[in-house]
Amino acid sequence: MATAPFDPRQRSVAAVALAILAVSFGAIPLIVRAGVPVTHLVAMRVTLGALVLIAFALVTGRFRVPTTHRGRLLLLGVLLSAHWLTFFLAIQLTTVAVALAVVYTGPIIAAVLSGPMLGERNVGSAWIGLALAAGGMLVVVRPGSGATLDGVVVALVSAVLFAALFIVGKPLASSLGGLAVATWEAVVASIVLAPFTVQAVRQSSEFWREFLILGVVFTGIAGVIWWGSMRRLPVAVVSVIMYLEPASAVVWAAFFLGESPEPLTWLGVGLVVAGGVVAGVGATQAAPIFTDEKHPAV
Repeated sequence: MATAPFDPRQRSVAAVALAILAVSFGAIPLIVRAGVPVTHLVAMRVTLGALVLIAFALVTGRFRVPTTHRGRLLLLGVLLSAHWLTFFLAIQLTTVAVALAVVYTGPIIAAVLSGPMLGERNVGSAWIGLALAAGGMLVVVRPGSGATLDGVVVALVSAVLFAALFIVGKPLASSLGGLAVATWEAVVASIVLAPFTVQAVRQSSEFWREFLILGVVFTGIAGVIWWGSMRRLPVAVVSVIMYLEPASAVVWAAFFLGESPEPLTWLGVGLVVAGGVVAGVGATQAAPIFTDEKHPAV
């Protein structure tokens, strides 16, 4: 696979865009707690997201049906469906802080595995940021934090699926391009969850605003940004920047769900944010290993 160097400014822009995306993702629990069935939320999210991504690819002249890596794309779509289902369920079963903290052990697992499985190299600042973020998450999930056993178990399953998404998706984003991966993983997921989409249309039509926000903004537009960043940044850097999601989710939950964090929880959030900042700086120094000049990412 050919190696295509990226300008440091491209990596900086990718890091900033990913950080903004992560903070906005923190508002997703507000929608999940709106009383919509989890299966309906996820099904409509991937279906509307797939439609937006296909439309964008057609308009920009970059729509294509992949002729390679089809098996991996199928696996990625299934993993995406399972991850979002368990993620949303965990948010309903326990507090937002606990659910996000446990789920975000997934990127740590992915960062550890990215060396032996993907051959990535990472600068020291990325690992420092990862350590800060991991410490912050441990503070958030400490005993007495409001964690429930079923919520933690489901969140742990979601974390493992999250790690698998990183490991399976990173080479695909490098080879096929961010837009293609985002589009086809959503298409596969929408097919897998099609029965629930039909149910959502029939039984949850009053939640169209929530469906549109999740599908168009947090799946369609976000998918392009996510995989474009994945191609330009190492897995460890992406994983730490995405820790801004659980940090911001705690803040969103405090303001809109009445889940006021204790002082130690705020300390954990501060460590997470610090880790994201350190990783963002490291993103300008680290270079991705997997690239393919034939299929530039979005």
